[in-house]
Amino acid sequence: MESKPLQLSFLLLIIAFLLFVAARVPLNKHYVFIDNKNQEIAAHLPVKTRDFQIEYTHSIHLSEVIESYEVLPDNSLRMVELEYEDFNIGMPSNAGEGENFVEKDGKYFITGMKKELPDFRIFIGNIDAGLFFKNNGRKYDLKKTLTRGESYTFKVQRLSLIQQLRGVNIDEQ
Repeated sequence: MESKPLQLSFLLLIIAFLLFVAARVPLNKHYVFIDNKNQEIAAHLPVKTRDFQIEYTHSIHLSEVIESYEVLPDNSLRMVELEYEDFNIGMPSNAGEGENFVEKDGKYFITGMKKELPDFRIFIGNIDAGLFFKNNGRKYDLKKTLTRGESYTFKVQRLSLIQQLRGVNIDEQ
């Protein structure tokens, strides 16, 4: 008779241990925005497709720019295309080695890019100009999610259940 309470206690202890571990072990890949001031997760979004875009209004010539990326198997990022409307300050006037430069419908495209990065910094300007994260057919307004005037490190990483509770899940906005 005494063994049943002992078995039940042992079973509950094992379940508690498994829940504790599951909450802390990184599981699913997420696109993550980390606040550069405190290194905390500010926002995240589950990775559903390996490609995404950052779309913004250039702060000087006020035209649309779209940067296209893909996530590599090691979670690093590869910039694959750049689309823009002006050659003004901060924009390339031609393609680099191995890349293609195309002009189409008044826009300029650099394709075939292979620039790889582990992460990148993104500044959320305090001006009324567009800044969006595009993925899986959806467009997320980063100026509504992140704090204007602050910078963030963007990367792909696996998050545990506890980490997923931190910051804002952009997909739930």
